[in-house]
Amino acid sequence: MPEVALLHCADYQCDTLKQKIRQSLALIGFDEKNFNSARVVVKPNLLMPAKEDRAIITNAEFFRAVVQIVKENKGHPVLVESPAIHSLARVIKKTAYAAVVSEEAIEVAEPGRTRTLSYDAARKFCHIDISEAYFDADIILNLPKFKTHGITYITGAVKLLFGAIPGVEKSKMHFRLPDHEDFAEFLLDLYGAMTCGMNPPVPIVHLMDAICVQEGEGPGPAGKPRWLNAILAGDNGIAVDCVATRLAGLDVNNVSTIVNGFRRDYGVASEAEIMVKGDSIEALQVEDFEPATGSSVRSNMFRWPLNTPTFKNLFLDRPVPSSEKCTLCYQCRKICPSDAISASDGKKAVPRYDYKKCIRCYCCLEICPEAAIEKQPGRFSWILGG
Repeated sequence: MPEVALLHCADYQCDTLKQKIRQSLALIGFDEKNFNSARVVVKPNLLMPAKEDRAIITNAEFFRAVVQIVKENKGHPVLVESPAIHSLARVIKKTAYAAVVSEEAIEVAEPGRTRTLSYDAARKFCHIDISEAYFDADIILNLPKFKTHGITYITGAVKLLFGAIPGVEKSKMHFRLPDHEDFAEFLLDLYGAMTCGMNPPVPIVHLMDAICVQEGEGPGPAGKPRWLNAILAGDNGIAVDCVATRLAGLDVNNVSTIVNGFRRDYGVASEAEIMVKGDSIEALQVEDFEPATGSSVRSNMFRWPLNTPTFKNLFLDRPVPSSEKCTLCYQCRKICPSDAISASDGKKAVPRYDYKKCIRCYCCLEICPEAAIEKQPGRFSWILGG
C-alpha cells in the first residue's frame, strides 16, 4: 500500500520547510541516513525564467531546503533539469536559483548528455534517451510544483519526469504525440522506465511543492498563483499526484496519468489503496480551484498547432530504410507499434512506410539487424534544433 505524506505548510521560510520536509520523509519511512555518501539527483521544475510569485517553477527556497537536508546528511546533491526552450544556465541565472546554487555550492549536471534507458515492459516506448546524470545517481529526489496543465490536466510528480528528456526533444515529443491520451501513455512509459527500468534500480522520492501552486491555464505564464499550503511526499508518483489532485478539489478521473497509471503494475491500482499520513485531505482541501480548459494557446505552449501529418513530416526526423543494406527481413514491421510499415511494393527492395501513421518512436531503427534504417531530417527540423 503506497504511503503519501501530506503536511500543512503556509510559507517558504527555509527552516520551516526543512522541518516539514524532514517530517514528511519520516512519515513515508525514508531514513535521511540514506543520503550519507550518496550522489543525489535533485530535479526541480524549471520550466522557464519566472518570478517565484508566479508559481511556474519549484520555489527556490524549497529546493534550498532539500539540498541542505542532503548536505547535512553528508550526501552530494546534483541539480538535474533540462528546460524545453531556454537553456538551463539562463533559467538559473534569471531566477532565484542563481543565488541558491552559488550559496549552497551545488553541482549542476550538463543536460545535453544523454543515455538510452530501456524498459521492455513499456507499452510503446521501450527505449528513451534521458539525461545521463540519472544513471550516475544513488537517489533521485523529484521536486514537482503542482500546477494545472492544458494537456495533462495537472502537472505533478509523473509529468515532471518528462524533464529527464533533453530540451528540444520534449518539443518534438509533442509533435509525435498530439493526442492527449497517447502523450499520457508515453509519460507512463517514461515513469515506468525510471522507476522500474534502471539497472541497478535507483530509488525515487517525490517531494511536491504544493504551497503556492497554479490554477487556470497552467503550466506557464497564463496560469494564476493560488495558495494550497501543503507539502506532499511519497515514493509512488501516481499516488502523490492523486492526493494532490484531490487536495485541489479536482476530478482525478480527468488525469490520464493517474487513471491509466492505476491500470499498470506501478504499485498502486486505485485511490482506495493510498494511505495518507500526516494531515487529512479533507482538512486541507480547497474549493473552487480552477482547472485548465486546454484551449488556451499559452496553456498549450509546447503543443503547437503544427500537430498534423504534414507538419510532422516537415519538422521531425523520419526513419528511412536503405535499399543497399535492407534484406527485407521485416523485423521493423513486426516491432512497429503504429502499423506504419508494410511490405515492399516491388519498386524498391525496402519496406513501405506510411509517415502519416509513423509516431517517430524509432523502434524500427533500433531493431534492424542490418543497420539499414537511418533518420532523415525533416525539411524544417533545424527550427527545433534537429
